[in-house]
Amino acid sequence: MTFVQEKVADSADQQRSDLQVADWRNSMPPIFGPTRVPLAAPAVMLLIIGVVMAFAAPSFFSAGNLRAISIDASLIMLLAVGMTAVITARGIDLSIGAILTLSSVAFAAALKDFGLPLWLSLMIGFGTGGLCGLINGVLITRLKMPDFIVTLSTELMFRGLALVYAGGGVFFAFPEAITWLGRGRVWGVPVPVMIGMSVIIIAHLVFAYHRIGARLHAVGGNPTAARRLGVSVLRYRIGVYVFMGFIASLGGIMLTGRLDAVVASGAVTILLNTIAAVIVGGTNLFGGRGSIVGTLLGAWLLATIVNAVVILGFEAFWQHVAAGAVILITIGLYSRRDSRTEE
Repeated sequence: MTFVQEKVADSADQQRSDLQVADWRNSMPPIFGPTRVPLAAPAVMLLIIGVVMAFAAPSFFSAGNLRAISIDASLIMLLAVGMTAVITARGIDLSIGAILTLSSVAFAAALKDFGLPLWLSLMIGFGTGGLCGLINGVLITRLKMPDFIVTLSTELMFRGLALVYAGGGVFFAFPEAITWLGRGRVWGVPVPVMIGMSVIIIAHLVFAYHRIGARLHAVGGNPTAARRLGVSVLRYRIGVYVFMGFIASLGGIMLTGRLDAVVASGAVTILLNTIAAVIVGGTNLFGGRGSIVGTLLGAWLLATIVNAVVILGFEAFWQHVAAGAVILITIGLYSRRDSRTEE
C-alpha cells in the first residue's frame, strides 16, 4: 500500500469513527448527555426525604442547614466525578482515600517541614496525587493486573507511607489561602460548593458533548470495538486513574482547608461514600454508562441522608444503615429497569 493510500485509509477510518460517535451522541438526550442514565430514582428519593423532613423537622430547610448539606456534598461530588470517569472506563479505584491522605501529607510536609513556598507545596501535593494515579494505571494496564487487587494494595501502601512519614502526628495552622478554600464564601456561597459545582459542570460538558466523553464510554462499553475505531484504550484507561489522582489531591486540599489540619489516619470512609454516590447516580458498575448529573444527585442524596439522620436525633450509626438501604433500593430499581429493557 502506497503512502497516499495509507493516508486515504486513515482518513476514511477517522471519518467513520467520527460519524459513529456523532450518530451515537445525536441519538441521546440533549440535556443530560449521551448515557440514558435513569435519574428518576435519586431525584425521587431526594423529593421524598424533603417532604418527610418538611413535616418532621422544618428546621431542615433553614439556610444554615442547607449550607451545611451543600458543603458536605461538595467533597463527595468532587471525588465522585473522578470515580465516575474510572468506572465508566470499566475500572475501579479503591485507593482514593489513601491518595487524598498521602497528597495532603506531602503538601503539608513541603509547606511545614521543608518551608517551601505555598504554590510549590501545592504543586507537590497535586503531583503526588497524579503520580499515585499513574502508578495505579500503569500496573493495571501494562502488567494486566486486576484493578480491584491493584488499588486495594496501593490503598494500603499509600496510606502506610502517609502514616510512616507523619508518625501519627497532625499538621495544623495552615495559611489563610488554604483555609479559605475549605471555609470561605463568595457572595454567600461556600467556596467548596463553588469548586465542586465548577468541576461538575466542566466534567458534564466533557462527558456529554465532547469527543473525550464519547470515547470514554466506548472504552468502557466495548474496548475491542473502540480499539478498532482507533481509540487508544490504554491511554484512556491510564488517563482516568491519573485524573482520579488529581481529583483526590484537590479534595485533600479542600479538606485540609476545612479542618485546618491534616491527619494521616483520616479519610477512611470517604471511599464508600464516593462509590455509593456514583452507583446511586446510575453509573453502570461494569462500565460503558455514566452520568455526571446522576453523580451530582447521588452525592446530594447521601449528604442529605446523613444530615436528616442527625436532625431527627438518631445515633450516627444509623447513617450507614440509611445509606445502605438507599443503595439497595436504587440498585434494585436499576436492575428491574435493565431486565425490562432486555426483555
